[in-house]
Amino acid sequence: MGSKIDKQENNVIVLEITVESDDVKKAYKEGAKKLADRVNIPGFRKGKVPAGVLEKHVGEGAIIEEAIDLLLPEAYGRALDEHDLEPIDKPNIEVVSIKKEGPFVLKAEVTLVPEGKLGKYKGLKLERTLVDLDETYVENELEGLRTKNAKIEEVETAAENGDTVVIDFTGFIGDEPFEGGAGTGYPLELGSQTFIPGFEEQLVGIKKGDEKEINITFPEEYHSDALKGKDTVFKVVAHEVKRKNLADLDDEFAKDVSDFDTLEELKTDIRKNLTEQKQKAAENAVKNQALDFGIEIIEVEVPESMISDKTDQFLKDIEMDMSQHGMTLEKYYETTGMTEAKVRADYRDNAIKHIKRDILLDAVAKAEGITVTDAEVDAEIENMAKAYGQPKENLEAYFKAGSNLKMLQRGLAREKALEKMVELADVKEVKATEKKEEKLLLKKATTTKKLAAEKTSS
Repeated sequence: MGSKIDKQENNVIVLEITVESDDVKKAYKEGAKKLADRVNIPGFRKGKVPAGVLEKHVGEGAIIEEAIDLLLPEAYGRALDEHDLEPIDKPNIEVVSIKKEGPFVLKAEVTLVPEGKLGKYKGLKLERTLVDLDETYVENELEGLRTKNAKIEEVETAAENGDTVVIDFTGFIGDEPFEGGAGTGYPLELGSQTFIPGFEEQLVGIKKGDEKEINITFPEEYHSDALKGKDTVFKVVAHEVKRKNLADLDDEFAKDVSDFDTLEELKTDIRKNLTEQKQKAAENAVKNQALDFGIEIIEVEVPESMISDKTDQFLKDIEMDMSQHGMTLEKYYETTGMTEAKVRADYRDNAIKHIKRDILLDAVAKAEGITVTDAEVDAEIENMAKAYGQPKENLEAYFKAGSNLKMLQRGLAREKALEKMVELADVKEVKATEKKEEKLLLKKATTTKKLAAEKTSS
């Protein structure tokens, strides 16, 4: 198989692809077999029709069409790989010529991801926050472990913040109950801010068996138009009050919740893990700075089809996330008053930003001559297998089939390009307190400018 490129305008190319005669003959035979399995010819069983009889019955053209269906995907995919092309949509295919004995010549008009004009990406001024772990983080983590491993006991005393109250409730506007305002046997942790402001606070002090009316005004910014700013009354019945019995922080606690023998060993491990997390977060923050600066220096016009595809991807991610919480996009639109058009508009800028980031990193990878080795691909597949709990062989089969390998290689090349941008940057290390002070100064300066503008306009 051979192919050549004819470049057009606006990131469009025409691929001329030639499939050799031997491959065409093979595909013609396979196409004939597929047709023979489907057609009914008197005197012959399906799949047992001689080639000559089949040709007379359905015509040579029908078999050639089957052969094209078999040849086209592989021929097109191999041509993309040969020239390392990344299309943004489906190609327009024109069959130039094909005969039973071959060869097969086709043209594919393809729109490619645009190449950006790369500005100065070396020496970017970036900041890395120095990791200084406050002991409060360790204490908070320990408290989280205490809470997670607490024994829950039912109590007869009045409910306190932090207790879980099992309640039935019904909400009324006037004398009428409203939709979505009722629940039975609902376990509500007081102080969790699960319900609207004011609800949980009024349940502090309630006891098992108590009945209570709670007066609430829904916030003006509440997502349901029917309830915004409405005065409501909730009738509540408390069935149980449950309290967490927290264990003492000692060596016995450490043994119960971990593989360590002492509390000090557990603290050391927590401190180590938190430090690693903060260091990783600091490095990711530096990379995000590089990307934010980078998309300002890449000149590229992003095609609308790419923006639409990326927005589709965002919507699919949102839909998947919602389905895990028993929600649908349609229900979300109904509840929030949003529409698909509004959501698409909201995500448009984010889509453009993501696309520009990829184009930026592709340009840097090209400028720096970045390549991805087989060993790096294997290591990434192994890491993914561990992360997803899948056999490595399954992921190898997936990523080494079709265009999936190119997708993985491109992703790894982009990661290496981002690391190169950081490596070539002018990175200043700052303390976390300095960054906080800078933010406060920036906020103060912004407020001052706003006040000055207001005075000028008045």
